[in-house]
Amino acid sequence: MKRTVFLLGAGAAIDWNGPSNPKLTELLSSNGPKNRSGQYITKYILDHFEKETTQKINFEGLIDIIEQCIQFWSCKDTTPTIGNLLINKKDDFWNNTINYEYVGNGVQTTLNNSIRQATLTPEEKFFIYLLTSIYAGINSEISKYGSGTVNTDKIGCDENKIINKLAQTYFTNFSKNNYLRIYTLNYDRVIQYLFHKGGLTAFQGFNSEDLLPKVYGNEYQVDSKRILTSFNENCIYHLHGNYAWHIKRHELPGIPDEIVNGYFGRIGGNRTFSFVEAEKYKLLVQSNIITGYSKVQRTNLTPFKQMASAFDIDCHAADEIIIIGYSFGDLHINETIRQAKASNPDCKITCISPDINIGSLLLEHILWNNRSMIDNDFIQQSKTLKKSKHYNCDIYYQSWKDYLEAHKCNQIS
Repeated sequence: MKRTVFLLGAGAAIDWNGPSNPKLTELLSSNGPKNRSGQYITKYILDHFEKETTQKINFEGLIDIIEQCIQFWSCKDTTPTIGNLLINKKDDFWNNTINYEYVGNGVQTTLNNSIRQATLTPEEKFFIYLLTSIYAGINSEISKYGSGTVNTDKIGCDENKIINKLAQTYFTNFSKNNYLRIYTLNYDRVIQYLFHKGGLTAFQGFNSEDLLPKVYGNEYQVDSKRILTSFNENCIYHLHGNYAWHIKRHELPGIPDEIVNGYFGRIGGNRTFSFVEAEKYKLLVQSNIITGYSKVQRTNLTPFKQMASAFDIDCHAADEIIIIGYSFGDLHINETIRQAKASNPDCKITCISPDINIGSLLLEHILWNNRSMIDNDFIQQSKTLKKSKHYNCDIYYQSWKDYLEAHKCNQIS
């Protein structure tokens, strides 16, 4: 059996109406808490920093700023951890951002249920509340298109009939002679749905064989040993989390909270989030999903750590790595694929994306240490395909749906 590794980025979910990065940024900047002037606080933060830095900021940049605000107010010594733009606690930014109405009795109760810290300042509480509100908003958007259980789902709607059939056939054909090692950066259950409907099995990293949960209220614990030792089977691992995961509390001292896989996402619930101190004076809101610019810190937590390790091993041992709808924006993901390709140059890379710049990004982030003296080593085979014998790499300039449609009669098995 061959080993085929799939890496699915945000573009792989577009055909199921998954939200794009700009759409999420727009949604998050037009909802949530307001400042004392009646303006959405997220919108104020984005406008403020885009003006100061003259750069367009997306929702991950927004989350990074808020996390730095938490770190700034949690700093107990004389060395703040935020940049010079916010170095002064008397800066007008704070007056235009912090609304203490959101750290009243109701909010404090919610936070105290999920954060076992007795010394949080009102400012820390506010920015934690703001950040968890954003996480809840992201979870909510994902559940609109990507939620699924055995009893009900939004993935199998009539609108998705064609793409579901194409993708099911694709994976079914591939599974005949390949272990399908699927790693997704998306938070939905689309791949689980496709495998379930196609009669395929796969391990998700938790102690249940059910791709879609059957019983409301069930919680499935991580099986870290199987993640790290079982590679001759299909898998579906969410490197950055899933909308239906949540934090299970352990009130005993010294027992860390854990992420479990649930029936569906507890949108906005206080069990969705956990407060951790990743480094001294660097507080992180742990959640069921990883986003923002502190991904590497969070990937040191279970099950993200084990799934990232499995991804590293799989890429190094792969016969082929198929990259779908990924724009090479995560440096830790890029480094894994780059090193795997450098160590195993016979591994084929297939990249599927409609982005006209995807070839340049692939060369810049993955293939740069394999480059020959020939800069134009990719040869145009057709309107949508470029091939390279030197890199053993194919680039299809198509959406995943268009690619599946074009290859439905001659899919490789």
